[in-house]
Amino acid sequence: MKNILIIGAQQGIGQGLYQKLKNTTDNFILTSRKYSPYLINQGNTWKIKCDLSKIQSIDNFSKEIYKKFSHIDYLINCAGVLHTTSYLPEKSVSRLNTIQMIESFHTNAIGHLLLLKNLEKIISRSDNSIAVSISARIGSIKDNHLGGWYSYRMSKAALNMGIKTLQIEWKRKYPQVKLLLIHPGTTDTNLSKPFQKSMKEGMLQTVEHTSNCLIRQIDDTFNEKQNNLFIDYNGDPIQW
Repeated sequence: MKNILIIGAQQGIGQGLYQKLKNTTDNFILTSRKYSPYLINQGNTWKIKCDLSKIQSIDNFSKEIYKKFSHIDYLINCAGVLHTTSYLPEKSVSRLNTIQMIESFHTNAIGHLLLLKNLEKIISRSDNSIAVSISARIGSIKDNHLGGWYSYRMSKAALNMGIKTLQIEWKRKYPQVKLLLIHPGTTDTNLSKPFQKSMKEGMLQTVEHTSNCLIRQIDDTFNEKQNNLFIDYNGDPIQW
């Protein structure tokens, strides 16, 4: 029986992943910024608050997890921010602002790494485990042909570098732990809502389709059927 932790599970892709996996016999730990700061049990599911933009929230969450669980087999981090009610992605350097950049880096990169730092012991206790971060093709420097979206691009590139660096460290210390960065494709969630009208027909994926694709790639990585670190939802490697 696996212990599966999904960060950002109340909506979007995180919720979709849980809906696909919830009928298994596995134990689930689901997080949201809106949940209680203490573990609440519902059958084989536990819910707890975790806000990756706040160090104190990450620390409190980690302490609660260590109290209840001995190991984590799957960690799937779906947390990310592209826009808020206060800002949209910057199309020009003239639109850059400190608040947007800092918030993007905290949620999209720093929070992911601090969470893995805190959960290092509980992830490495499992005989076979995987830690997944939902990244984005837009974080690829090689693939940047359009420009724009400064904060999102930069924070996702930072996430990719952080996980790549961690992979090198943990490969020596914990060879049983796999790491994965995965681009989910443009999915019908709140994150993509402001941009859907301008998308070409057939480009927008349903949450169900994306969830099925991600589960397939995560399982393949977990079972060592593929060993690339940065891939898309179809399993194709993405250039850095």
